[in-house]
Amino acid sequence: MGNTQAFLNKKISLILLYFLFLSCLVPISIFSFKNPANNWDMLGYMAIIIRMDGTKDIKEVHRIVYKNASDNIPHRDFQRLVDTSGPRARFANNPLHFEKVLPIYIVKPLYTWLAYLFYKAGFTLPAATAIPSLVAYFLIGLLLLHWLNKYLKPSVAFLSALLLMTSVFMVASASLSTPDTLSAFFLFSAVYFILEKPDMRLAFLFLILSVLTRADNVITSFFIISLFSFSNKWARKITKGQYLLMVFILVGAYFVAIFQVRQFGWSLFYYSQYIKHMDFNRDFDKAFTLADYFSYMYSKAKTGLISSHFTFFLFLASLIIFIPFPTRFNNLSLDQMFTFLIVATTLIRFVLLPDLSDRFSIAFYLVILVLLIRKLVGRYPGKSLGKIIS
Repeated sequence: MGNTQAFLNKKISLILLYFLFLSCLVPISIFSFKNPANNWDMLGYMAIIIRMDGTKDIKEVHRIVYKNASDNIPHRDFQRLVDTSGPRARFANNPLHFEKVLPIYIVKPLYTWLAYLFYKAGFTLPAATAIPSLVAYFLIGLLLLHWLNKYLKPSVAFLSALLLMTSVFMVASASLSTPDTLSAFFLFSAVYFILEKPDMRLAFLFLILSVLTRADNVITSFFIISLFSFSNKWARKITKGQYLLMVFILVGAYFVAIFQVRQFGWSLFYYSQYIKHMDFNRDFDKAFTLADYFSYMYSKAKTGLISSHFTFFLFLASLIIFIPFPTRFNNLSLDQMFTFLIVATTLIRFVLLPDLSDRFSIAFYLVILVLLIRKLVGRYPGKSLGKIIS
């Protein structure tokens, strides 16, 4: 009887902890909802939603997009979206030029469908594109608290999770009209079911959802399942047949995500078209040379290194990988190996899709922080980090 009561008390305390945590996130969410980023990508996703709603003529789609933006966001933000001194003016003034970049936005079907549902529920078009990020922000916070609570005293886990969720890169992600925060939740969940509670079925489900949210997540997902299929570090054995089946399903999910680009005249070999349109400052009709690609990559690398947290988290990742210093790759622990995979995958992804913005790496930033805590707890077996700190 006493054990049952103690168990119930612990469960009630945990529920109250989560409720208090969510309550602390509410003011941030309200602020983010009232002060959305109104980033330019919002217009592209608004156009996809309008097309999903039945309007196909690009001139009408263009008119509805810019009118909704003008009517529903602050004038200063709208002026930034139609900047007459830069390439955004061409998108604002030329519907056909605007249409050329819409395939980039249609390859995130899970995000656009969620945004469409919020639009049909009565939210304005700009708001509908931002709400999925707010929902994902809450879900990430809950999973982060749950994961940290396995290694820290509840009070320390609560404070740690709250500080992380109120950090610049997390709060900024909650206000974006992009699929990146939703993608981060799916990837973060997948890693949880790989590293913390091994279950490849659930992990793979979240990886598939991440690909349907952002088609380029197929790169990350492929390397993750490959690592755990061919490494003997993981607790669950993946057979060659299971691996091939997962690769086949991943490829299928990728093609489901990019299938709609055909309506814009793009082929299913999406990337060959994408590289010609990723730099909005150039004339899309001109040839895109290898020199142009390296120049664009160099420009994005400079911007990313200056304006993102990439190098800081690269430093944190190095602490996990190199302490203790491995004499051979096979000597790496599971956490070290996965951190190495995070860094390698990020660099590979940058070569293919040059951008080091924090919004693309939220899930991995959080994973690195959790693995650092696991590493610290591992140095003090039998103790909680809360006791170590105090």
